[in-house]
Amino acid sequence: MKYGNATLTALLGSASLLGSVSFSVLAQEPKPSLHPYLDRSHQFLVGAYFQELHAEIRETRGPLPQQAVNLRHLGVDDTDTTWHLEYRYRINERWGLVASAQHFSDQGTRGNIREFNFAGVTFPVGAQLHTEIDVDTYIFDVVYTTYRSQRAEVAIGVGIHAFNFATKIEGKAVAGRNKNTDSVAFGELLAPLPNLRLQGFYAIDPRWSLTGSFGWMSANVDEWSGDFLYLHGRLQYRFADKLGLALGYQFTDIDISRKKQRRQSEYDLEFSGPSLQLTYGF
Repeated sequence: MKYGNATLTALLGSASLLGSVSFSVLAQEPKPSLHPYLDRSHQFLVGAYFQELHAEIRETRGPLPQQAVNLRHLGVDDTDTTWHLEYRYRINERWGLVASAQHFSDQGTRGNIREFNFAGVTFPVGAQLHTEIDVDTYIFDVVYTTYRSQRAEVAIGVGIHAFNFATKIEGKAVAGRNKNTDSVAFGELLAPLPNLRLQGFYAIDPRWSLTGSFGWMSANVDEWSGDFLYLHGRLQYRFADKLGLALGYQFTDIDISRKKQRRQSEYDLEFSGPSLQLTYGF
């Protein structure tokens, strides 16, 4: 069969167009991810932080002078093991949610070496002090994936970090002949503050992977002011289809204050230490 020049040109053009479309469709087909984390909708982490704490706190009431209280000077231990829970939900390839909670609790007892006031109570030199501190952290972020490949992704997010600080100081001192006086001071601060998040994931192979999270906030909102910095890197090994272990290291720096009429609260805390989590994804 013979074709004219116009017909031949049309056929060649159609074949070329069909080839281009087919190649484009094939090129757009998603390639399989190297690691299941990049495809699964749900990721749970449960584990512990082995943390070192450095903290100074102030709870000022009325006309009393502002005084920083260093928890180490009150006999509170510098290290403690805290639990950690985290949940990640992948809505689609671009959007996701992250929620987590952790708890730190410690206490200590020692004789007071200098007079100070806390939450409107003055503790004299020589008083026997017992101090308890609890710090709860709650995080909720909405994240958006800005980069994604077969083995990696990078996401940014915004959300809320809520810190709940509770401190109790009990003092027992001798006033006069065989007379004991007991003093108890309570300090509490619940601070919900905005947060920016950057997180990344990289698959070394189908079993080994690296993750990193960075959180930052600096804000002045009404009676609140604060700075927050969070870093957490993890190396994860997937030993079963849905289960894995993650070993990491985290650093958190919290500096939050609240001024309300004749009351002022300031908490300056720094946590750092290794972490260990069991992961479950599906």
